[in-house]
Order: sequence, then C-alpha cells, then structure tokens
Amino acid sequence: MTARRIDLAPDADIRRVMAAHPGGDLVIVILPGRDSLDQAMVEAAIAPLAVMAAPGARINAVAPTPDAGPDTVAEAVAYLAAAHAVTGQLLSVGT
Repeated sequence: MTARRIDLAPDADIRRVMAAHPGGDLVIVILPGRDSLDQAMVEAAIAPLAVMAAPGARINAVAPTPDAGPDTVAEAVAYLAAAHAVTGQLLSVGT
C-alpha cells in the first residue's frame, strides 16, 4: 500500500486529521507556521500515533523548515512512503 501525503496546516489539529484517515499509511507534512510549543507537540505526537496505528498502518512525518524547497519535501515524502518497514519517524528537511 502506498502512503498518502497529508499536509498539516499550521492551525490544524493532528488528532482530527488522524481520525479522518483511519487505517491508512500516512506521511504527514507538518507545514511551517506554528509557534515553537505547538510545533514540538505535533512532532512529539508522531511516534505515539504510529504505535496506536500499528500494525495495520504506518504513520511518518516530514517537518520542512520555511526555506525547504518543494522538491526536497517531495523527496522526503517519497522516501517515507516507499520505506515499508519505517513507521513513527520524523524527517526534518531544509536548513
């Protein structure tokens, strides 16, 4: 199964996004724009969400910096989507 990319807007609640996509492999792109506390909480939620979804689904995330190009983000998403043994991981991309 190919993982589905979900772009998480800065004002989105990750729990609601996850509830809207049950049982599927997901790569969540955590879009920039949150304050540092909200960013840390969303990033910290990825591994526990992956544990809750396992073994039926994989949850991974990409956290681009504001200067990360779309190609860099797309490559990170493609890697996580294709890595069938990887779950609960967060890749930070950009500088």
